[in-house]
Amino acid sequence: MKADQLRSYYTYRCKYCGQECFKDTPDGKRLPSGQSPTKLGDYGSSGTPTPSDYDEELYEATTISFTAEDATAGTPAYINDSAGLFLDRGFKSGMTIVVETTSGTNDGTYTIASRGIAKGVLTLSSDDSLTTENAATAGTVTIDRRLQQPNVTRGCGFCGSLNSK
Repeated sequence: MKADQLRSYYTYRCKYCGQECFKDTPDGKRLPSGQSPTKLGDYGSSGTPTPSDYDEELYEATTISFTAEDATAGTPAYINDSAGLFLDRGFKSGMTIVVETTSGTNDGTYTIASRGIAKGVLTLSSDDSLTTENAATAGTVTIDRRLQQPNVTRGCGFCGSLNSK
């Protein structure tokens, strides 16, 4: 029997779970019908690549102002929208947002507090701080939400590990 006819020519066992995985062959042939090669990679002991961050724009307006936290009164920092569109734009409690302003004063990454959503107000977590700034001074404000995009892979079909060979 020729080497390229042996099952070991196009398969290997995942070193984490023992599942049979398929590998590329030099000639690109001999894989069973409907099978594609399992990707390989070196992503450490977890065998899973780190997701990458990206931002998705939720809202851009010139009606947004900022209010600094007041430590003596115990009130957190918050972002105001005189147009009252925060709920309509899909903001949620606990969401990480990225703010960019024309002025640059309050640019940064913030977290919306638990129960921190109202029609025209985003209350920020107690760890976040802002500088008080009216809408005219802030200029155009863009608020994005920070998301993590998982790295889509075809690792081991059973355990998902990419570090399987």
